[in-house]
Amino acid sequence: MTSNKAIAIAVLLVTLSSCISRLEQHALYGTVVNMQKRPIVNCSIGETTTDSSGYFYLPEKRYNQFLLSELFIMEAPPIAYNIPVKKEGYKTTYISFINTRGGGTKKGASRNLDTIYLKKKINYLTNE
Repeated sequence: MTSNKAIAIAVLLVTLSSCISRLEQHALYGTVVNMQKRPIVNCSIGETTTDSSGYFYLPEKRYNQFLLSELFIMEAPPIAYNIPVKKEGYKTTYISFINTRGGGTKKGASRNLDTIYLKKKINYLTNE
Protein backbone atom coordinates (compact mmCIF):
# COMPACT_ATOMS: atom_id res chain seq x y z
CA MET A 1 0.00 0.00 0.00
CA THR A 2 2.85 2.40 0.81
CA SER A 3 4.53 1.79 -2.55
CA ASN A 4 1.23 2.55 -4.34
CA LYS A 5 1.06 5.92 -2.54
CA ALA A 6 4.66 6.67 -3.45
CA ILE A 7 3.99 5.83 -7.11
CA ALA A 8 0.83 7.95 -7.10
CA ILE A 9 2.71 10.90 -5.58
CA ALA A 10 5.57 10.49 -8.08
CA VAL A 11 3.13 10.42 -11.01
CA LEU A 12 1.34 13.49 -9.65
CA LEU A 13 4.61 15.40 -9.24
CA VAL A 14 5.77 14.51 -12.75
CA THR A 15 2.40 15.52 -14.20
CA LEU A 16 2.30 18.85 -12.37
CA SER A 17 5.90 19.72 -13.15
CA SER A 18 5.48 18.86 -16.81
CA CYS A 19 3.29 21.89 -17.51
CA ILE A 20 4.99 24.78 -19.30
CA SER A 21 3.59 28.29 -19.20
CA ARG A 22 3.30 29.89 -22.66
CA LEU A 23 2.64 33.54 -23.55
CA GLU A 24 -0.59 34.27 -25.44
CA GLN A 25 -0.55 38.08 -25.14
CA HIS A 26 1.82 40.56 -23.48
CA ALA A 27 0.51 42.88 -20.78
CA LEU A 28 -0.23 45.99 -22.81
CA TYR A 29 -0.45 49.57 -21.61
CA GLY A 30 -0.45 53.06 -23.03
CA THR A 31 -2.58 56.09 -23.75
CA VAL A 32 -5.16 56.78 -26.46
CA VAL A 33 -5.48 60.37 -27.70
CA ASN A 34 -7.05 62.23 -30.60
CA MET A 35 -5.01 64.09 -33.23
CA GLN A 36 -4.96 67.19 -30.99
CA LYS A 37 -3.28 65.04 -28.29
CA ARG A 38 -6.35 65.14 -26.01
CA PRO A 39 -7.13 61.90 -24.13
CA ILE A 40 -10.02 59.80 -25.40
CA VAL A 41 -12.14 58.58 -22.48
CA ASN A 42 -13.96 55.19 -22.54
CA CYS A 43 -12.18 54.03 -25.67
CA SER A 44 -12.49 50.25 -26.05
CA ILE A 45 -9.24 48.28 -26.22
CA GLY A 46 -9.85 44.54 -26.14
CA GLU A 47 -11.60 43.77 -22.84
CA THR A 48 -10.88 47.15 -21.21
CA THR A 49 -11.54 50.85 -21.69
CA THR A 50 -9.47 53.97 -21.21
CA ASP A 51 -9.75 56.10 -18.08
CA SER A 52 -10.17 59.90 -17.84
CA SER A 53 -6.55 60.45 -18.93
CA GLY A 54 -6.83 58.02 -21.89
CA TYR A 55 -4.70 55.39 -20.11
CA PHE A 56 -5.39 51.66 -20.47
CA TYR A 57 -3.91 48.40 -19.20
CA LEU A 58 -4.54 44.89 -20.51
CA PRO A 59 -3.13 42.10 -18.32
CA GLU A 60 -0.79 39.42 -19.63
CA LYS A 61 -2.51 36.27 -20.96
CA ARG A 62 -0.88 32.85 -20.62
CA TYR A 63 -1.78 29.21 -21.18
CA ASN A 64 -0.18 25.92 -20.13
CA GLN A 65 1.23 23.17 -22.35
CA PHE A 66 2.44 19.73 -21.35
CA LEU A 67 6.17 19.19 -21.66
CA LEU A 68 5.72 16.00 -23.72
CA SER A 69 3.84 17.79 -26.52
CA GLU A 70 6.41 20.60 -26.46
CA LEU A 71 9.34 18.16 -26.82
CA PHE A 72 8.12 17.09 -30.26
CA ILE A 73 8.01 20.67 -31.52
CA MET A 74 11.39 21.60 -29.95
CA GLU A 75 10.82 25.37 -30.13
CA ALA A 76 8.60 28.01 -28.58
CA PRO A 77 5.20 28.43 -30.24
CA PRO A 78 4.31 31.54 -32.24
CA ILE A 79 2.44 34.44 -30.71
CA ALA A 80 0.11 36.74 -32.62
CA TYR A 81 -2.65 39.12 -31.66
CA ASN A 82 -4.69 41.84 -33.31
CA ILE A 83 -6.63 43.91 -30.76
CA PRO A 84 -9.12 46.57 -31.92
CA VAL A 85 -8.97 50.10 -30.51
CA LYS A 86 -12.49 51.50 -30.97
CA LYS A 87 -14.46 54.59 -30.06
CA GLU A 88 -17.72 55.87 -31.57
CA GLY A 89 -16.98 58.68 -34.03
CA TYR A 90 -13.35 57.60 -34.55
CA LYS A 91 -11.66 55.31 -37.07
CA THR A 92 -10.86 51.90 -35.58
CA THR A 93 -7.20 50.97 -35.38
CA TYR A 94 -5.50 47.77 -34.19
CA ILE A 95 -2.70 46.75 -31.86
CA SER A 96 -0.98 44.07 -33.94
CA PHE A 97 1.90 41.82 -32.99
CA ILE A 98 3.43 38.62 -34.37
CA ASN A 99 6.53 36.66 -33.40
CA THR A 100 7.18 33.16 -34.73
CA ARG A 101 8.77 32.01 -31.44
CA GLY A 102 7.41 34.54 -28.95
CA GLY A 103 5.26 32.14 -26.93
CA GLY A 104 8.24 31.02 -24.88
CA THR A 105 8.63 34.43 -23.23
CA LYS A 106 8.88 34.36 -19.42
CA LYS A 107 6.07 35.49 -17.11
CA GLY A 108 5.78 39.22 -16.67
CA ALA A 109 6.07 40.06 -20.38
CA SER A 110 4.75 43.54 -21.15
CA ARG A 111 4.77 46.11 -23.93
CA ASN A 112 4.53 49.85 -23.44
CA LEU A 113 2.55 51.06 -26.44
CA ASP A 114 3.14 54.70 -25.49
CA THR A 115 0.59 56.83 -27.38
CA ILE A 116 -2.05 55.60 -29.81
CA TYR A 117 -3.62 58.29 -31.99
CA LEU A 118 -7.19 57.95 -33.27
CA LYS A 119 -8.54 59.98 -36.16
CA LYS A 120 -12.12 61.26 -36.17
CA LYS A 121 -14.42 59.87 -38.83
CA ILE A 122 -15.49 62.42 -41.39
CA ASN A 123 -19.12 62.55 -42.41
CA TYR A 124 -18.89 63.68 -46.03
CA LEU A 125 -22.61 64.52 -46.18
CA THR A 126 -22.37 67.13 -43.42
CA ASN A 127 -18.64 67.83 -43.86
CA GLU A 128 -18.01 67.22 -40.12
